Amino acid sequence: MRQKVILLDIKSKYSRVAANKDLAGGLGTATLIGKSLRARLLEYMKHRSVSLPVMSLGYLAAIFQEGGWDVKVLRPTEPLKHETIDADLILVPISIVDYKHEVSLVEHLPTDRTYKVGFYGTFASTMPQLFLPKGDFVINGEPEQFALDIAAGAPLPNKGDVVVSKHVEDLDSLPFPNWDQFPVHQYSYKPALMRKPIITMLASRGCPYSCYFYCPYPILEGRKVRKRSPKNVVDEMLYMKERYNIQGVDFRDPIFGIDKKWGAEFVNELLTRKVDMHWSCETRLDILTEEILEQYYQAGMRNLNIGVESSSDDILKSSKRKPIEIQHQEKIINFCHKKGIHVAAFYIIGLETDTPASVLRTIKYAKKLNTGVAGFSISTPYPGTGFYKQVEDKIFTTDYEQYNNTTPVYQHDGLTPKQMLKLKQKAWQEYYFRPAWLWRYMMIRPLKYRTNCLWNKFTARQKCPTTTLETLES
Repeated sequence: MRQKVILLDIKSKYSRVAANKDLAGGLGTATLIGKSLRARLLEYMKHRSVSLPVMSLGYLAAIFQEGGWDVKVLRPTEPLKHETIDADLILVPISIVDYKHEVSLVEHLPTDRTYKVGFYGTFASTMPQLFLPKGDFVINGEPEQFALDIAAGAPLPNKGDVVVSKHVEDLDSLPFPNWDQFPVHQYSYKPALMRKPIITMLASRGCPYSCYFYCPYPILEGRKVRKRSPKNVVDEMLYMKERYNIQGVDFRDPIFGIDKKWGAEFVNELLTRKVDMHWSCETRLDILTEEILEQYYQAGMRNLNIGVESSSDDILKSSKRKPIEIQHQEKIINFCHKKGIHVAAFYIIGLETDTPASVLRTIKYAKKLNTGVAGFSISTPYPGTGFYKQVEDKIFTTDYEQYNNTTPVYQHDGLTPKQMLKLKQKAWQEYYFRPAWLWRYMMIRPLKYRTNCLWNKFTARQKCPTTTLETLES
């Protein structure tokens, strides 16, 4: 008899706030901007614009299916009922921003059940003691190797086990994620990628930079960079397009294209095989040049996510972050603006030596860069990082759902929690409700689109699509 696994794809409890559980190294984020009408409007707009899948679920579905298991994906909104469960294994992905809700869906299942309930994810890996009483076992590490072992016939863990799951060193050996039972048509990443449907992918895992002291990505992925081959990545892109009509890909690599030779081979693969897809990535500006960006653009890149964090090199250095040379940073961003590459820049309020004055300078600098998207988070000591251990005695809440990237959870030396919240709301509101941003992203781009569209129609080079926003980032 075929064994059966249930994977839980759990919608966030937030109904009007953007909560994406695959961000922040799998801990998830919840974009809480403030209490004013403008802040609530921005929260709602982000909630409507960005919706991303939990990538590990796609991998687990594919691995178990290849191993001969029956796979069922459930999206429960209330606790599971024991009498309706027909499975040998239930796997629950855990985020930090919604873990109480996630656990509540399975914690009241009877203890004498024959099936096993396991939790996995970055937060579950760092604090298994919170979850072992609620289920049977916790997976510590990337879940794919665990799934490969179980699908190959390894016994299910015993109650109380913390199973160490090692890295998959050969990422090309993993099957492509299976999204058959997922609402692919609902996933979006606007305004970064206007084409739909979109999906997330990983071309590499691991990050070697010194900011791992604060960053949650290396908790599960490690600092060693593991890369898929360019051919394997493009194979997946074409497979996703053929099977699910995917039109856009958001690469979730911590540092995309860190190996420039790999990047050149990836571009060549895309161009040679004439892959007509738009894609987005996150990387550091100091590994980019205008020549690399030109190649990326020709190969379909339409969005670049970058961490600016602060306008002060000294503050960045004090926080163990390697600063980007300011002239290079502005040169690359200006090139993206001229080329038509959308840029999303992210900033942190409350780095270690921040003051109210330094945060105000960072907000001013963000306005100067005037990227299409700017995100302002609050410095957060994530469990499992060196930063968490460093400030553990200053942490004033153990309600870990507050560790959502936009809520103060420890006493900063130079900023009170009230000041950080006020500055966060000020940053979001002042950035998006100003003429310079509205003119560039609400007026100039649509006008440029309409002009190009009419010209192309006049010259009979192409038809104007019915949805103008669809081609805004073409």
